[in-house]
Amino acid sequence: MKIGKSFFINLSIYLMALRSPLIILSMGAYIFSRPVLIQRMARKVFPFIVFLLFAVLYSIIQGNVTEYVFGQSRDVFLSVIVAVFLICCSEYSDDNRILIYKTIKKMFVAIAIIKIGILAFSLLSGIAMGDVITWIRDTWNIQMMSLGVQGTFISRLQIPLDSAVPFFMYFVTKEIIYGKGNKILLYGAFVLLIISMLLTLSRAFWAETVFFIALAIVLEANLFKIFKVLILGTVVLFFLLTMTPLGELVFKIIETRFGGDNNSNIASDVERVWQNRMLLYAFSEKPILGHGVGYFIPNALRSEDTPYLYESQSLSMLMTLGSLGAGVLLLLYMSLCFNSIQKDARGGMKFTVPLIFISLWIFSGSVNPLLFGASGGLIIFFIAKFHVLYKKDIIY
Repeated sequence: MKIGKSFFINLSIYLMALRSPLIILSMGAYIFSRPVLIQRMARKVFPFIVFLLFAVLYSIIQGNVTEYVFGQSRDVFLSVIVAVFLICCSEYSDDNRILIYKTIKKMFVAIAIIKIGILAFSLLSGIAMGDVITWIRDTWNIQMMSLGVQGTFISRLQIPLDSAVPFFMYFVTKEIIYGKGNKILLYGAFVLLIISMLLTLSRAFWAETVFFIALAIVLEANLFKIFKVLILGTVVLFFLLTMTPLGELVFKIIETRFGGDNNSNIASDVERVWQNRMLLYAFSEKPILGHGVGYFIPNALRSEDTPYLYESQSLSMLMTLGSLGAGVLLLLYMSLCFNSIQKDARGGMKFTVPLIFISLWIFSGSVNPLLFGASGGLIIFFIAKFHVLYKKDIIY
């Protein structure tokens, strides 16, 4: 049976969710079937390779643990590979761009359905969601954060790739605004993604989701559509929150994350503030070149397995790379994005919204250790192809 070359693009995107090393083989299979992509990807990746080689060499000289040096470098490099692969594939043909957009949307929807399935299984079986999450995490080696909702059977359902969903909501909202024909499936996907974000129990993800939906409405819709969306959204939201059991659950989840008397919130916020102080102090010791990749503060660990990861990954990168290294790395990412944007759009304002996306990416990394990896690569791809990722030639 002949396997279509687009199969490897689909497979690569789904393997991101599983955090499988097979993603490299899948990407490689597609790249080598299109020799022109090898040269394009090499040009885009080369500056990052040079930077990481210098960073690794400096870190080893500093005496950092080699395992952690390569571990953190791998996370950064994976984000680059994912972003560059998707950028080059989408620039190769419009068919690829459409395929990538649709596949990413289907992947996020599939994750949302799986989350709802876990919730339903827990409710019907009587097995605590926390236990189900632990079993999935241990069996499939999928990173999932856990946090219970007081007075309910709900627990946090969050995987690393969730950090990219709020950014993608901009394009889904844009599709709702511009899309024509029957939008039932599209509305269904939108609702599922909202539920998926709600189940992360992440205040940062909630804020980002609301922000990107609002930004898309303001920038993409005319006044009539804005008014129609507000009225329709208000009616549907009022019905769901007041006439269905979903309302009580939603309010309970929100109360759990914003309630001032919640011990989990207080402990989490206090620990984050304390870790940030430790990171700032460590940064002040070597503000120019930093302590090197893979460095961690021995008495301020977030995880025993990956001690170099902190809640504020943005701040920890300043500690490890210093202001010079972090600045160079950010410029490399911005150059990757802006070179692509330069091809896709015209006008002096073409970089404005992508810069907002970059700011939110850095903000997201300041409260969750998800700046890099496959999720970071997806976000960089969304920024680079902001103007063309969703176009009116895409039909759901």
